[in-house]
Amino acid sequence: MHQIELLKKYGLSVRGTRGQHLLVDRNIQEKWIAAIDPKPNETIVEIGPGLGAVTEPLLKSRANVIAIEQDRRFAEILNRELAGDYKNLTLVVSDILKTNLGNFSNRKAKFKVVGNIPYYITAPILLYLISHRKFINSAYLTVQSEVADRIFAQPGSKAYGRLSILMRFYAEVRRLFEISRHCFSPKPRVDSTAIQLVFHSVCPDSFSEIVFFDLVKAGFAKRRKNLVNAIAAGFQTQLTKDEVKKLSAVAKIAPTARAESLMLKDFIRLAEQFTNHLKETGRK
Repeated sequence: MHQIELLKKYGLSVRGTRGQHLLVDRNIQEKWIAAIDPKPNETIVEIGPGLGAVTEPLLKSRANVIAIEQDRRFAEILNRELAGDYKNLTLVVSDILKTNLGNFSNRKAKFKVVGNIPYYITAPILLYLISHRKFINSAYLTVQSEVADRIFAQPGSKAYGRLSILMRFYAEVRRLFEISRHCFSPKPRVDSTAIQLVFHSVCPDSFSEIVFFDLVKAGFAKRRKNLVNAIAAGFQTQLTKDEVKKLSAVAKIAPTARAESLMLKDFIRLAEQFTNHLKETGRK
């Protein structure tokens, strides 16, 4: 049943609060399923299934779908409309950010994640998926187009930032297709973009991920400052400004450089130097 018909059947209204915008365009739904390419018996975790526009086609593919829905009204409707017909559906009423994805791992194979991500918590969910990446093979997400622009931004542009670096480091990211705001109900104020993330199975072990993460965070926290000053402020409890300057020089980073001019490989060189120095001096 179409989602608009379900809303009428159950007397519900969705006003777009808390990022609830239902994907109602059938052409986009089909395009989305084709991109996900669900396989029989594989596990797919769906974030925010809403009223099942994507859930049911996934179930029809005979994939095992774990649908995580925070809205109890939607969960009750999904249970009534789908649970009886599809034994391959597991419905979890929970906030995705408070859910341990490890509970759904069978240790034999990683699973896919699918979701129409609420705009107001897009970045937290992306970071959450990064933290659970050892369980995830790939993720198929619809995000605000502005967020997609930030993910794919190039060094030197205004959109380039922390998210650009982190997503490049942890995953191969593809921009799949654009989705007009008119494809949702209620209509959001912005357009969306479908993206694919394929997480790297192994990350470099030549430096600490924590140090790398902290360097990226510090570098972009003070965008108007040069990188040395920005990092010195972020690492002030661990390193002196002179140490930061020397380590940056060894990593071949110009003293006047700013974070937005650096590529991923530059942050990796910095992380290697900082990690080694902190270990040698017993501060990490």
